[in-house]
Amino acid sequence: MTEFKKRDRNDIYGMPLLGFLFKNQIFLFVLKAAVALLFFYGIYYGFVHQSGDNIFTRYLFWGLFWSFFMVLSLSTMGRIFCGICPHGFLGKYITRWGLQKPMPRFLQNRFIGLMLIFFGWWGVYYAAPGLFKTPLATALLFGGMTLLAFIVYFLYKDMAYCKYICPIGSLTRGYHKVSSTWLGTYNEDCGECKTFDCAKACSYNLKPFTFDKKNSMEDCTLCMDCSAACESVSYKFKKPSFSLFGKFKYNKAEVWTFILITAAITITMNFHHALGRSAIVDALPWSVSAQWASQFVDFGSLDAVGIFAFTYATLSTLALVFAGMFLASKLLKADFSKTFYTLGYAFSPIFIIGGLSHTVEFFFLHTYANIANGFIQGFGIDAEKVGNLATRKDAWVHSFTFFNYLAGIWAFAIMAKRINFFEASRLRKAGAFVFASSLIIFYLWLNVYKVYVFQTYGMNRSGHSHHGGGGKMFQSVDKERAVIVQQGADKFSGVVCGMNLPKFYKTNHSAELDGKARQYCSLHCVAEDLHIKRLPLQKIKVVDAKTLRFIDAKQAFYVVGSKKAGTMTPTSKYAFASRKDAEAFRADNGGEIMDFDRAVEIALKDFKVE
Repeated sequence: MTEFKKRDRNDIYGMPLLGFLFKNQIFLFVLKAAVALLFFYGIYYGFVHQSGDNIFTRYLFWGLFWSFFMVLSLSTMGRIFCGICPHGFLGKYITRWGLQKPMPRFLQNRFIGLMLIFFGWWGVYYAAPGLFKTPLATALLFGGMTLLAFIVYFLYKDMAYCKYICPIGSLTRGYHKVSSTWLGTYNEDCGECKTFDCAKACSYNLKPFTFDKKNSMEDCTLCMDCSAACESVSYKFKKPSFSLFGKFKYNKAEVWTFILITAAITITMNFHHALGRSAIVDALPWSVSAQWASQFVDFGSLDAVGIFAFTYATLSTLALVFAGMFLASKLLKADFSKTFYTLGYAFSPIFIIGGLSHTVEFFFLHTYANIANGFIQGFGIDAEKVGNLATRKDAWVHSFTFFNYLAGIWAFAIMAKRINFFEASRLRKAGAFVFASSLIIFYLWLNVYKVYVFQTYGMNRSGHSHHGGGGKMFQSVDKERAVIVQQGADKFSGVVCGMNLPKFYKTNHSAELDGKARQYCSLHCVAEDLHIKRLPLQKIKVVDAKTLRFIDAKQAFYVVGSKKAGTMTPTSKYAFASRKDAEAFRADNGGEIMDFDRAVEIALKDFKVE
């Protein structure tokens, strides 16, 4: 073991401030413990404060942790998110005291975590956008994942949860290769080492002294335990993505991560959210398909457009990658699998670098204020609410779109380097480069096409995407037409579920609690507050689906079970001020007319409460 080392100039451990932040074990322990306490407090706060008023839990997890810190840190400093993750921090101790059994071979599959994030998170996100982001759902999700993690840590050795089960494990393992940092060792010391203290200190059973030779940090999470065991461990600034320009043993799960995450986030977001704000939203293929499918399938409160956008994005991404790599392999006269996994690493910058465009822009537009106000609420800080740092009218805030084009150029550079690993003529390599880059070309074209669409057709009148049923849902109204009675930074979100109120306006309800107005997306959420949580709601009102005005819910005529989509439940419930309007609606759409109390009884069946 080396006890003193004169470090290279690019070694972070040798830099006064950064060296302390990344190497001092006392500081790192305090930091990890503080993050763990914040993490568990956020979960606790979500269970205790389940209403939509709780912005602390929501923006702690969905603002600070993801995507701001995750995307920003992975693209620059590497896998430091994993290094301070409460699961990994506590998992080391649980594993040390646990059974330390070898994980069964059928669970040693890195695709488990990848499929969890691809289908379990992103697939559900597009189908039911508000499902995970309510305070209770967020607390349940992260509380459940924590329980699962601790069980796996206790049963199995070598931090098996991080390697195989963690939904972001494969994501962070792959995308850290794009960053500008590298953990390795000083080879002149390691050649004579007999103690291998850096390997002994690693809870993941890794050998840091092999990282440089392999050109791979494997499952290293940058916990920095090895740096405390031996001074020959280094953590250096390198050229961005430098390992991707060299040879290493490819990992199939990493390449599939780049492909599927690009499809689930980058491409789907462009299809559904970006182009969904354009004036041609109703003519987009996924909107047209959703409208056609709605004739045969009752999507209820699910976002049909989101489902089809996710499906179209995934299929088009896979088609481009497989077709491009197949043609590239033929030109290179190489095995398809080798071509696919060697060149697939070029896709890595598309999400992680291109994602900086959205992440940084939204930091100024929303994220900063949301996080700050969340902490003010969560810790009861006596301070004025913080405003956004910019608005969409500020031209400079849109300059961050350059990251989209930087990502494409970056990906081309990696592709150009990695294609030289094959033995072929320059002409064949040039042709293979074009075909293998099909996804990169499509990504860049999509960014140019977005600009063309908004310049040519403009935005849709409501200023947000139209979800469900293809085109605008029956429940939706333009934001300007929605009457919002509650106050606060989240006034456009349902107080219970966090759903967008203008989007589901025709089923909106309102009530007063302790003299404070509360607004709900649907009768389902009113019933939850009234009978499940037993809150003493007063002055309950409902939107008249015809006039769009709030009326006394006790005097309203509800049409329940019509063919129009419901909100938060398959059984729709629309209210009208006059019986004549209710009967006209029923004649066209079916259903049963009833009063408020009877409609609430129907709503309570969703909770299995009589």
